[in-house]
Amino acid sequence: MNTENQNKLIIISSPSGAGKTTLCKLLLKKMKNIELSTSYTSRNKRLNEINGKDYHFVTKEEFNKLNKKNFFIETARNFNNYYGSPYINIKNAKKNKKNLLFDIDWKGARKIRKNYNIKNIIDFFILPPSKKELQKRLIKRGRDNKNEISLRLSYAIKEMQHYNEYKYVLINENVQQTVKDIVKIIEYNKLIEKNNIILNKKLKKIINS
Repeated sequence: MNTENQNKLIIISSPSGAGKTTLCKLLLKKMKNIELSTSYTSRNKRLNEINGKDYHFVTKEEFNKLNKKNFFIETARNFNNYYGSPYINIKNAKKNKKNLLFDIDWKGARKIRKNYNIKNIIDFFILPPSKKELQKRLIKRGRDNKNEISLRLSYAIKEMQHYNEYKYVLINENVQQTVKDIVKIIEYNKLIEKNNIILNKKLKKIINS
């Protein structure tokens, strides 16, 4: 199958506070051929978040109804809130000839790998520079109390153990540099794929001539 124009599923995962959502926003600004897979969530909308852009905000009852209808590719439950990526996003991205960006955790990434061709997936795991820096970032966000920060930190340590399931692992010391590295890797993958297609065409000509 010719995969030259096959849209890619780009996954960015990280423990809470390591910066994946900020990286995703910057990546969308830097690359025009990418659109975000906007997830559904049952959590409350935060200040400055826009329904339909950052997330589709629904109640737990609405989320469960959609889940029963096989609406989601993957779902996750984090801190008593539900998250899910709808199948329609992949369909729309394919129609628009765009790469689709997923801001999801390792459990969601695992489900996408199970359901889609690994050749069409470029996955990144983002690590913080240190546990101390992660704690600092969580405090700086000002969203959680001390108990919640401790819970997020312990959960983050467990999440980090899944880094080896990803093709690319980056340490996010500087967000601007990290997003540049992500862009380079995506472009490198595209170049390798293009070269392989050209090579295969030439090999067929040589063999069949």
